[in-house]
Amino acid sequence: MIKIRKAKEKDIDSIKDIYKNVIIDLNKKKIDMLWGDIYPFCEIEYDINNNNMYIIELDNLIVGSFVMSDFDAPDYHEIKWHKNSNFIYLNRLVVDPLYQGKGIAKEVLNLIEKDMKSKKYKTIRLTVYEHNFPAIKLYEKFGFTKINIGFWQLEDKKFIGYEKIIN
Repeated sequence: MIKIRKAKEKDIDSIKDIYKNVIIDLNKKKIDMLWGDIYPFCEIEYDINNNNMYIIELDNLIVGSFVMSDFDAPDYHEIKWHKNSNFIYLNRLVVDPLYQGKGIAKEVLNLIEKDMKSKKYKTIRLTVYEHNFPAIKLYEKFGFTKINIGFWQLEDKKFIGYEKIIN
C-alpha cells in the first residue's frame, strides 16, 4: 500500500539514492534534462526545511518523492497558464526505477489531487522537459493539459507547462 508523508532530514540519504537511480535510468533512456551531480540534489534540504517535500512509501520502504509548492518561480511566468489565483506546483515527482511500471506514480497523482482539492486548490501545475516522453505520457493520461503558449528554458533545454484544473 502506498503512503505519502512529509520528508524529514533523516530521509535525505534515501532521497539522494533514488535521485541517483533515476539519473542513471534517464541517461540509459537518453533523456538529458540537466539532472546530474548538482541538481536536483541541491534542492533537497531547502524543500524539506520549507515543508514542501513528500516521501512515497511502499510497505514502509521509500520508493519516491515529490515537491508541492505554491512558489511561483519567475521562470514559470513565460508560460501562459489559465488565469487562476489558487494553484500549486508539482515538482520533481520521482519513483525509483526498480518500482516504476507498477502504477505507483498514478496512485500518487490521485492522492495528490485528492489532498489538493481538500486544501481548496483549483489547479495543479507542473513543468516537464519536452523530451521526457514517459513523464509526458503519464501526465496526459492523468488529465493534465499542455499549455501551448510559452515555456521556460535552461541552457538548451525546454520545459513545457502542464496543468490540471481540479476544483
